[in-house]
Amino acid sequence: MAWSLASRGVRVGVVDRARFPREKVCGDFIEPRGLRLFGAMGCLSHLEANTPLPITHAALYLQSRCAYRGPIPFYGAQHDLPNYGYIVPREELDHTLLRCAEQAGATVQQECALTGVERQRGRSVLRVRRGARETTLRCRLLVGADGAHSAVARSAGLLRADPRYMAVSQRAYAEGVELDRGEATFVFDRELFPGYGWLFPMSNGRANVGVGILAEVRERDGINVRGLFEAFIEKLRATHPACGRIQVASKVLGGIVKTFGGAGPNYFEGGILIGDAGCFVDPMTGEGITPAAESALLGAAVLSEALERGRTDRAFLARYQHAFRAYFDPAMGYLDFCACLLRNRHLSECWLRAVTQGCQMAAQDDAFATVTGATFGGMAIQPLSIALQLWTRSAREVVVRGAGIFRELLAGTTGSARAAAADWMSWQVGLGRSFLDDPRWHVAWAADVTQKWLRLPTTWRTHDPRSRGPLLSALAS
Repeated sequence: MAWSLASRGVRVGVVDRARFPREKVCGDFIEPRGLRLFGAMGCLSHLEANTPLPITHAALYLQSRCAYRGPIPFYGAQHDLPNYGYIVPREELDHTLLRCAEQAGATVQQECALTGVERQRGRSVLRVRRGARETTLRCRLLVGADGAHSAVARSAGLLRADPRYMAVSQRAYAEGVELDRGEATFVFDRELFPGYGWLFPMSNGRANVGVGILAEVRERDGINVRGLFEAFIEKLRATHPACGRIQVASKVLGGIVKTFGGAGPNYFEGGILIGDAGCFVDPMTGEGITPAAESALLGAAVLSEALERGRTDRAFLARYQHAFRAYFDPAMGYLDFCACLLRNRHLSECWLRAVTQGCQMAAQDDAFATVTGATFGGMAIQPLSIALQLWTRSAREVVVRGAGIFRELLAGTTGSARAAAADWMSWQVGLGRSFLDDPRWHVAWAADVTQKWLRLPTTWRTHDPRSRGPLLSALAS
């Protein structure tokens, strides 16, 4: 945000309570769209100076077994995007971006804690404390880029804490990972559902390792996330061929993210919210680096116009809401629906079985892997194409299974029929247990699923606006 506005000649002040470089809890994964953004900013070469390991492959483990291993199918599908990602510690990434903003003309004040915000005579008045000294800053426009616990959002009455749209995590850096390529590992099992564990490799045998789980589930089931992390490390040692000697090499830190499903009005009188403060996080993966940068660039265009027109009122800044909804909703609305389906932990066995079958299909069909696999970290999400793939596959499976059942009945056996009945019954049993366990929660969850399903057709497009990016060249001109 500071880089984009300062590049346009806007006077920009960045106030942060930390001293950079500083560590931040994150998976550190910068996917190809993020690399495209940082390349356009001119700072990608700095991020590549430490020779990060290109992430080109993925391995998916389900219930301690590898269900998929191979190239990330949707990397390289777009010629204007790199065919790899990087794992760059936020200590390094954020410091690089801060220097990029300074070079563009932004004024940076570090180790300054925001203690209060007021709106006076068309200006935002910020009380800032540095050490024992407190000062006052005034600005025409204020941007809350201050994370999930945003003080700016709180001052505007927009701070949201809905556990349905929050994920809690524990992560650390590890050493002793013996991988010969950039292969990101994702681990799904009952203990982590709905959520997952990750191992993102870096150079020289290092890796970012962590676990994340939905806050709603943690609260309802009393889950100890630190315990999940420790069990995950042991599971990696026991099941991952490259992790027999893995050792945690840093302090284990926890954090939270707020996903896009919880995004409400992200504008207020005299300002907007971006990044984690505005819930710009992928509901399925928890990835937030690229969405945060995109939200900033979309917002910068609106703020620049607001300053040109002398309009800093809430009514004008509503344009930001329209801009990010048009940009994110076609993909994020679908991902939020998928994440909502997965919230019901009583269906974990069913979903894990379905993902296993999907991995088997992906290993045999590149088109299926590219289109349907995009639900988890894809560069271009096309809900209509995904639905068509799934419906076609389901119909084919029904025909094949039905033919098999018919042949078995003629032969006097019922193996396939029993398997099909068992699959159907597992869904029914899971739904029944969900209702009996907590009828009120079950009905509310079913209502959420229905509401999001009915909303989907209003956001579907034949293309994903995020695949093109937020028009960096126009925004920075």
